[in-house]
Amino acid sequence: MKIVKTVLVAIALAIIAAPLPSEALISHAEAKRIWNKVAEPTALTALPFYIKDEKTPNAWVTNGESVTVTTGLLNILDTEAELYAVFAHEAGHVKLNHLHKSASRSAGLSIAAAVLGQLLGGNIAGTAVNVGANLVNSGWSREQEIEADDYSVELAVKMGEDPVGMYSAISKLAKINNTQPSGFNSHPPDDRRLTHIKNKILELKPHAKFPEN
Repeated sequence: MKIVKTVLVAIALAIIAAPLPSEALISHAEAKRIWNKVAEPTALTALPFYIKDEKTPNAWVTNGESVTVTTGLLNILDTEAELYAVFAHEAGHVKLNHLHKSASRSAGLSIAAAVLGQLLGGNIAGTAVNVGANLVNSGWSREQEIEADDYSVELAVKMGEDPVGMYSAISKLAKINNTQPSGFNSHPPDDRRLTHIKNKILELKPHAKFPEN
């Protein structure tokens, strides 16, 4: 009998000591709750919310009709303020009508490239125009990213949330993505982006405290 009890105790201890399956730092239910905190004041509650099982940390809005976050992002961001900031950033793209502006801009640049290509003639001219169009389009995309960052910070302050979450979230993602300046990169280089976010936060909340990098 003692042997049986000893075996049972050993099994119980082994179960307790065994590592649990890895889970996201922020649960799916928590992610949905945090999205709702962003969606309600921005009138985006009708947008379907999805969590994609993918290692790459990311979040995005699709055609302004749905919002998606990856499990990879939930594994990196460990505070509500950080995920709130990311969701508010995506909401900003919708509320600031970035999708429509980007589509209109791309169409205009394509027409201009086609017309100038015919006027100038030759593949070189057409290629040069297309490269220039891509650079202009990329620059505007960076402006939209900054606008969405500002929207996120402003919404957090307005709703009584911690705006430093935006700075903290981008800091963590920067260590993984290591974004470098590029003419064809729609996101601003991380150092400049973080500086802008920090200045925006201090503008609205002068005594905000930032995490040490």
